Amino acid sequence: MRSARIAFAAGLMLVAPGCQGPGVARREIPEDPIAFIFHPEDEARRRAEVYAKRATPEPRSGLEVPTVVQLNRFRDYLEQTFGSRADDEFAGRLSLLNPRSRQVTVLESARKGAIPLVWSPDRDRLLFAQRELGKLQLFEYQRDSRVVSQITAGPDHHPQGCYGPGGRLIAVVAKRAGSTEDRTGGGKLVSRIALMGPGDAVESISPGPTDGEPACSPDGTAVAYVRLFSDARSEIWIHSFADEEPARAIVQGREPSFSPDGEWIVYSRVVGKTPALWRVRRDGSGRTRLGRGSGADEYGPAVSPDGSLVVYESVFGNRYRLFVRRFDGTGDSVLFSDGDGTHAVW
Repeated sequence: MRSARIAFAAGLMLVAPGCQGPGVARREIPEDPIAFIFHPEDEARRRAEVYAKRATPEPRSGLEVPTVVQLNRFRDYLEQTFGSRADDEFAGRLSLLNPRSRQVTVLESARKGAIPLVWSPDRDRLLFAQRELGKLQLFEYQRDSRVVSQITAGPDHHPQGCYGPGGRLIAVVAKRAGSTEDRTGGGKLVSRIALMGPGDAVESISPGPTDGEPACSPDGTAVAYVRLFSDARSEIWIHSFADEEPARAIVQGREPSFSPDGEWIVYSRVVGKTPALWRVRRDGSGRTRLGRGSGADEYGPAVSPDGSLVVYESVFGNRYRLFVRRFDGTGDSVLFSDGDGTHAVW
């Protein structure tokens, strides 16, 4: 692995526009590492210039969804899965960030473009996705040994997942129906949520055809996931393993992330034309906006291990910054801005 001390830019802890109260002090931030995709400053600047020149979004695999920023994370994972993106030079590196010291450690054992997904409940393992023989598959990084192991294999793509009941894996199973070649553009996009193993056993949890972004509760008793509909609605559904009740929708939104106590789900929801952070109880009650917002796009939330903070991405002029906000919605501070940071997992 390669470790780099990233400079802490002057003025970094400024309160974001539109937020009330003081920013989050560094002493409030736990040192548990954040896995994220790191884009060095020169690469991030070039990427911003390229995206700024795109007058209109390119057609995306025939999947029509609202476009409020250049990178829609749900759509982006589908495009990476089916090879329709050509942004390999901007893929970034899977890295670990010490959120208090701002030290960045690039995981050299993961390939460029690897996508962090979730820490195991004991935080000893990091689940991530990367390409293997042309397919996106799930891998694990062991923190102690620094060893990477492959968890899933083809013929289908497994671009996302989390740790479910009894440590079993919840995974997205994705393919292009009716086509033998993912890159031909033929066939309909199909993705669903499944409980994997043992062996080659796969138990479907969602029917598809476009389901993704699974988030498992810390105790493994439930999984929240996103269902994308043909009319561009995105709903967060929850499936409980503790009872035989059918899965049900609890709120409109995407990118669900459980709080450490398993009682709350933090997510991103478009308000007007801008994605903002919200939270809701797992039974669908208590829906409320998480703070007044920064005035920019907010998405990709993840709750800190102690439950006190939320890390998220915010977009300013095609630059992707990591921010932290208190779980009660107060305070807002830039966490990392020396280069771009995306897909944060805390």
